[in-house]
Amino acid sequence: MRLLFASFVLLSLAPALQSQELQLNSLFTDHAVLQQEIPVPVWGVGKPGAEVQVIFGAQTVKGKVEKDGNWMVILKELTASAEPAELTVTSGKDTDTVEDILVGEVWVGSGQSNMAMNVSGTLDAEAMAEEAEGKRFEKIRLFKVPVEGADVRMNEVETTWVLPTAENVERFSATAFYFARKLSEDRSVPVGIIQSANGGTNAYSWINSDTLDSDPVAESIRTYWSAALRKHPEAMEKYKAALVKWREKAAAAKEEGTELSGRPPREPIGATHVKRPAGHYNAMIAPLQPYAIRGVIWYQGEANSRVPFNTEYKDLMLALVEDWRADWATAAGTESAERRDFPFYLVQLPNYAGGDPEGWPLIREQMLRFWQEGKNTGTVVTIDVGEANDIHPRNKKPVGERLATFARGNVYGENLVYSGPIYKSLTISAEKAVVEFDHIGGGLKS
Repeated sequence: MRLLFASFVLLSLAPALQSQELQLNSLFTDHAVLQQEIPVPVWGVGKPGAEVQVIFGAQTVKGKVEKDGNWMVILKELTASAEPAELTVTSGKDTDTVEDILVGEVWVGSGQSNMAMNVSGTLDAEAMAEEAEGKRFEKIRLFKVPVEGADVRMNEVETTWVLPTAENVERFSATAFYFARKLSEDRSVPVGIIQSANGGTNAYSWINSDTLDSDPVAESIRTYWSAALRKHPEAMEKYKAALVKWREKAAAAKEEGTELSGRPPREPIGATHVKRPAGHYNAMIAPLQPYAIRGVIWYQGEANSRVPFNTEYKDLMLALVEDWRADWATAAGTESAERRDFPFYLVQLPNYAGGDPEGWPLIREQMLRFWQEGKNTGTVVTIDVGEANDIHPRNKKPVGERLATFARGNVYGENLVYSGPIYKSLTISAEKAVVEFDHIGGGLKS
């Protein structure tokens, strides 16, 4: 029976592959931004065995559709340009063309709710709407990945690049947008920013399956996940009962014309939960590979502030970064798009009175060590722009701008102060204690 079934599958798939229409991957749509100064993979699907030709600017690159219906070519290094251009792929009589393509800097913004928080919820929302209406963001393009979870690597995401209209800006990640706005303004270059984030996610949702299954750094995650799966049936029953009571209270409050305080019960994590380990990686990061990017900005950590995750955050994040970098190169499948240790910068958690008094400081220390011990990693401090009573501080503009300044000093080699003072050493001699700092700019004073 197994052999017969396998034959049926192969026979049924063959016509589908033969009739596959030529198509670019969903990352290549009107209004996209392509990364300058590095090889740029371009890929999609087509009829197996057919020749494919990609034209962009002065470049014409040819390739062939593989047996599985996939094809990929690599454009040589591009030069930044704000002049709209076309990218065309042809195969036989079939053609697929996307328009209004810019060349500049492409970054990914990922993490949990403080990365997912929209511009509309920030202190500068009104000013951004006015700037957008005044056509101030013509060099910025936005790509927002839908929230999904999967157990295996996905190939595409169902979305498109969009223009920075007031409506699109207000619905986009505030941290990522303020980063893009500052970078585009200061570097005078087009910026494409890809938002791939979801609130309430532990970092384990963003690691790849190999790390989840076999890396020693994920041992506590495997232990936690195994226990969660065992407890899930009972937890679901309690959740359903609590949800019924919540809905009854909500209906009564609505009838009385009053507001119901608190939040509805949360579904316990289980095998099909959207935030399951490696789920967001497979559905929201893997499909982006190997799109040419300059680097990643990351705002997450609140969900890792509890035991057992808080003491292992630095090591888990370093493993995550290495896996992302390796997978980006592997997805290109060619030596002409060799592995790059692209920068990965995270936001240190801000002031928040509701945070665990032991867990949050520990996470901040882990974030600092991530910068100090990692390769091409970084951390921006935001302790001064938090809100004691709100885990989602509204002052996101400084956060994005500090990330942009950090990138300008490290990625783009600008001579500027890109970080506040960072503790270096302590020396005690007799009755004198001497504390040294890095990143002191022109010096320190009390």
